[in-house]
Amino acid sequence: MLTDLLARDEILCVCDIVIAEVYAGLYPEQEQVVANLFSALPFLPTSATAAEQAGRWRFHYARQRQNVPLTDALIAATALHHNATVVTANLRDYPMPEVSILPLPR
Repeated sequence: MLTDLLARDEILCVCDIVIAEVYAGLYPEQEQVVANLFSALPFLPTSATAAEQAGRWRFHYARQRQNVPLTDALIAATALHHNATVVTANLRDYPMPEVSILPLPR
């Protein structure tokens, strides 16, 4: 799927939350490969505006009894701020209609 995106000249990016999530599940022997990959991708910083939006979404969806993890709210808000698409297999964590989502197969 990701190779298909690259073949279509899509630009794959990464943000701080994604980097932290990947490293949280990474074995030491995998770190160099991942570091090489991330260093080749454009970095989208999380802004204060995106952080505020993430908090608003968490408040809104919590009142609808829908848990949106803080990490996913920040990823979505960062993508929205940069007009980027979130590529994910966890569709339920991204209920925000204003965020562009590209589903990955599970």
